[in-house]
Amino acid sequence: MFFDFHLHGDYKLAREAEKLGYHGVALVVHSKDCKKQAETLKDLRKTIIKDGNQDDGNSFSLQLGVEIDAKNPEDLKKQVKKFRKNADILLVHGGNLKINRAATEDPRIDILSHPYRNRYDSGINHVLAVKAAENKVAVEINLKYFLLTRPNQRHRVLNQFQQIVKLHRKYQCPVIITSDASSIYGLRNPRDVMAMAPCFGMKKEETLTAMSAIPQEIMERNKIRDQVIVQGVRLIK
Repeated sequence: MFFDFHLHGDYKLAREAEKLGYHGVALVVHSKDCKKQAETLKDLRKTIIKDGNQDDGNSFSLQLGVEIDAKNPEDLKKQVKKFRKNADILLVHGGNLKINRAATEDPRIDILSHPYRNRYDSGINHVLAVKAAENKVAVEINLKYFLLTRPNQRHRVLNQFQQIVKLHRKYQCPVIITSDASSIYGLRNPRDVMAMAPCFGMKKEETLTAMSAIPQEIMERNKIRDQVIVQGVRLIK
């Protein structure tokens, strides 16, 4: 089962992903758009419910995601508190080292999106990798970032991805692969992604985990999030 937890679009784009072989996606809206349009999350939630988000084991899973674009760590905490209960998947717009660190330290966050954005390094070091592993924050390998980078600069992106894979192997921090697609032209067939992943230094098993096991773990964890009092302690109703 393959999942893409970073799409910017509506249910039509989600259905196109389903045709390519995905078993579920997350339709993501930017936090700044939610501020300007208070009904954005509500309307998107209605669309998801209308389209059917049945959890019968066979249906297509349609998740609602919010990508937080924070000014600083304090702003990040405020936005996480604001959006966590309303979003199925919570992403953080990475790139700034302080934001990257704050995101990996917060167990309420699901995905740190493109921590290497506008950087020459991966945006993740051994300290952040350990924190991401402890708090189960998945570090994103964003295919759009790679494919839209100028050809003469793609070696830099490949190196950033390879650094993340090395940290993943050493510190067990979760890694997730997404398309960040905003149209059908940005979608990638799961088999194509599997074929591309060795360029990042990923083995077949690691790629399968990033596209299947990690997204499923995020969904399962968020189903019981309200029942967790502190890490490792769950309230049974």
